[in-house]
Amino acid sequence: MRKKKKDDVGSLDSLLDTITTVVGILIILLIVVQLGADSAVKRIVDEKKEENSMELMELAMKQFEDQKKNLTEEKKKLQLQQAFQDKDQQKLIQEINKLEKQLSDQKKGMPPAPPSLQNLRQEKSKLSNQKNSIEVKFRKVKGLLSSGTVQDSKSMSKDISLPDPKPAVPGSKPFRFLCREGKIYPIDESILYARVKSSLSKSGPKPNKDGEYDSSAFINFVNSQKISTSCFTVKVSVDGGKVMRFTLERKRGTGEGKMDLVKPSSEYLKALGGLSPKAHYLLFEVFPDSFSTYLSARELSNGRKFPAGWKPANRPNDWWGFDWGYRAKGRKAMIAARPKPKSVSGKPVPARKPANVLD
Repeated sequence: MRKKKKDDVGSLDSLLDTITTVVGILIILLIVVQLGADSAVKRIVDEKKEENSMELMELAMKQFEDQKKNLTEEKKKLQLQQAFQDKDQQKLIQEINKLEKQLSDQKKGMPPAPPSLQNLRQEKSKLSNQKNSIEVKFRKVKGLLSSGTVQDSKSMSKDISLPDPKPAVPGSKPFRFLCREGKIYPIDESILYARVKSSLSKSGPKPNKDGEYDSSAFINFVNSQKISTSCFTVKVSVDGGKVMRFTLERKRGTGEGKMDLVKPSSEYLKALGGLSPKAHYLLFEVFPDSFSTYLSARELSNGRKFPAGWKPANRPNDWWGFDWGYRAKGRKAMIAARPKPKSVSGKPVPARKPANVLD
């Protein structure tokens, strides 16, 4: 056979073009497919993330709800437990208060601790000495008391033997006691005067330019204040000379009998304990029904070296009125209107006994 010549072979350009075109198309398709795959992968990943987030959120919310439920139940348990504890504590407090009250009542009912034997012996010896002294003095006034009649001051002073008069310590002040109805009543004039003065200076009526007060307002104010000590209440009135007189009224259930004076807690011993024999002397005003009580009180004061004196009393009221310098309106004009006293010649007036001369 006859060989074909090279020139007779057909051209391959079209094939190459076709192949190139197909390859290009395939490359383009591959690129498109690759881009679509990336987008799909990203979309799938995003969707998965969103699904996972929702699942995580749901899981977290479920755990939160479970914890909330558990905490709520625990709270209820604690509240119930606290309520029971409060009830138990309240019962315990009530029981403690009840026991404390019972203990207090038992303490009140217990007798006081007995004094030591040595104190009892000293007290017995002291009471025995006082008894002997009182019996001796009582025999001296037996005739006076057995008569049943009230003697005047002269007869009482004559029948009873007491020490010779002597002056008190110079510069000392008196402290008074009332002896009436078998009891001793301390009268602290300085304290009463200080309380009256303080009350008037704070809210009492004011005096006029002459230092005089409206008597009605003054009396109403002082009596309404109920100024008092342990034994007396102060009352005020105005006398005919327009002088304010302060009197004392005994309080019921006060005062001490002769058997009470020796007790360590007696008001009489407390009064003596607050005084000094060098700065004070004692004055007793004695009613006929209280002379034996006075003698017991005098024995106690003598044992403490107090200068003392006494005078008999026989009057309806408890005490003479104190003049503390307060005057009613019109006093100055009344004094000015009085006629001057005429000079009287004759025997000289005897000198008065000094106030601090004691028996």
